[in-house]
Formats: sequence, structure tokens, C-alpha cells
Amino acid sequence: MHDALGDNREILAHIEKHVGPEKAIIAIDAPLVVPYRTRGREGDRIVTRVFGPSEAGVYPATRKYMGRYGAKRIWDLVRDLGRLGYRHDCRIHPETEARQFFETYPHAASVALFDLEKTLKYKVRQGRSYETRWAAFREYEKHIRGLRACDPAFDDVDIFLDPDVSRRKGKALKEYDDRLDAILCAYIAAYYWTWGTRCCAIFGTLEGGYIVTPMNARLARRIPRNSPFVTYDGGTGGRISRG
Repeated sequence: MHDALGDNREILAHIEKHVGPEKAIIAIDAPLVVPYRTRGREGDRIVTRVFGPSEAGVYPATRKYMGRYGAKRIWDLVRDLGRLGYRHDCRIHPETEARQFFETYPHAASVALFDLEKTLKYKVRQGRSYETRWAAFREYEKHIRGLRACDPAFDDVDIFLDPDVSRRKGKALKEYDDRLDAILCAYIAAYYWTWGTRCCAIFGTLEGGYIVTPMNARLARRIPRNSPFVTYDGGTGGRISRG
């Protein structure tokens, strides 16, 4: 279970092996709907407005930009999941949908779920030392373990965590980065399945591109009023926008 999956075929085989015909929801950290060649998605702009002060904004997802970063593989995965009977939908339907997948964004999700002022600095960036990243990974692991006390509870993750992340550099550390983000995506799927838009927000639309992320009252106050591109039904102390 510690091994990284390779191509889409391995991903699909893994899903089929561990899920089979049962109900499942999958959260994917990648743009799944990118309708415009050079124009950004409305949902991305609002995500950056809400999460930008916490350093969790997003780069605009355009077809021109995505073409440089393996977009075909992402969209092939969308197609192949559909062939396996998974419905692509940013709105959760646990009562009627047996198999579903959606797009999410772990950086924004971590800010909301863990109530962070700023993102954890575990990503590779110019000038960011290994010591800084290792310390951030330790914080990330602590927050992931803390999900065992949340609703839904998320336990038994220790087998996926490296007891000595400081042994990792380069590609090995990037693989661990991807692993922790994948663990968080799995929790986001369970969280959205449980709470829907009472505790998560949809930024954007299925047709124009979107991101689903957990939300909290502090961040929800940054949602622009009367936006047709935000769906969130939680208590905010501020305006609740509906798509």
C-alpha cells in the first residue's frame, strides 16, 4: 500500500480491486473540467479570493496551461472512470449515486479543515530548505492523525506515514508529498459524502469548471456576495451564496 501507482491503468485496477461494485466516492487533485484555452475558470478566481490570504490560491486552469502538464492523462482518467460506472459531478448525491468522483484542492482543504492561517510549507519551492519542508511534513502528519477525532472519523493512517521523513530528499520527498495529499483527498471524499454543502463549498460549476473544498465560518466570510459561482449552505456569520 505504500507503493505509488503509476499510469491510469494501475489507478483503475487499484480502484476495482479495493472497491469492486460497491459504493464509492473519489476526490481528485487535478482540474477535471477546463473549457477555455486561455481564459481562467470563474471558480478558480473565487478560490483565490477566499484562500489567497492563506497562500492557498490557485493558478488559472486553462487548456493552454494544462497542455504542458499532462492534461490528456487527467481527461482520459475522467473518461475511464465513467466507463467503470463512476459519475462525474461536483454535487454530492449519497442517497442516489452509488459511484461518483469530483475535483478538489488539498491546499485549500487543509486550510479549512485544520483552520490554518497559512498553508503548510511542505511543497518544493525555490529557496525553501529541506529542514523547513520536513518540519511542515511533521505538522501535516499531526493534522492528518487528528482527523481521527473528527466526523467522520479517519483512523488507521499511521501505516502510510513515514516515521523519519528527514531521510527523504528529491523524488522520494515528492512521492511522500503526493502520498499525504492523496490521504487528505480520501478524507475530503468522506467528508463531502457525509456533510455535502453544509460543510463544503463548490466554487464554480460542472460546465465551467469547479473546485470542491471543505469550508469553515472564518473563510466563508470572504465569499463574494450574490456570486452565482459558489454553492455553500453552511453557517457562516456572513452571506451564504448559492449556485
